Amino acid sequence: MRPLLRTLAGTEPGTRRVAVRAVSLAVTGGVLGASLMGCGVIGQVSNVVDSASTLSTFADRLGKSADLTFTATYKSTDGGTVTLVQEPPNSAFIGPDGRYVFTPDHMLFCEKNTCTSAPSAGTGDAGAMTAATGPGFVTPELALGFVTAAAVIPGADIESEEREIAGQNSLCATATGLEAVASPGDGDAPRDFSVCVTETGVLASFTGTLASGEKASIELVSFKDEADAKAFEAPEGAEIAEATGLPTT
Repeated sequence: MRPLLRTLAGTEPGTRRVAVRAVSLAVTGGVLGASLMGCGVIGQVSNVVDSASTLSTFADRLGKSADLTFTATYKSTDGGTVTLVQEPPNSAFIGPDGRYVFTPDHMLFCEKNTCTSAPSAGTGDAGAMTAATGPGFVTPELALGFVTAAAVIPGADIESEEREIAGQNSLCATATGLEAVASPGDGDAPRDFSVCVTETGVLASFTGTLASGEKASIELVSFKDEADAKAFEAPEGAEIAEATGLPTT
């Protein structure tokens, strides 16, 4: 399966303290926003205004996530699980194929019992995170980028509702009609997506569909507001190699 969520928006490693987030959001906004030129956006002011209240609520919730300490486990389309552990300024992504850890001092990428440690350059490594988690993981900030971009697409419809996911009260937004800005034959353009965020700002679910019909999703299956410090270390018994950068995947 093509990495749908990566196709939709690229990948990026998690908290707003990771500078690569800005790059991913710029790509998201650029891909969707560039298509709007000449699509009569100014004439669709009512559509943007109607979306403002939804965006404001999402922005308030998602803005809290960078300062939270938590452990959240998600189930993805292929049935695998990914656990995000965050204790600012540290974050760890633990997936079926390994783990990726980002701290202000170092980055750590592990595959089974072999790890590579490299100095932190102030930005995370999107390739390492994707290798550890699989292509379907998306962060709260990136979800906000999707909602913001969708709000200015003429003809897009954004609806919201409340749901309970993994015992957490969550606000959900569903965006449809995004294919209106896709180029003819562009099967990689997003057609719709649905995103849910908990009251505290943790991503609860994300589902996306490409114009080609391909789908992928993640959903929160367990959550606790604490973090195990061992998550930010190599697994016990792992061999650690020091390097100037993480291996390209």
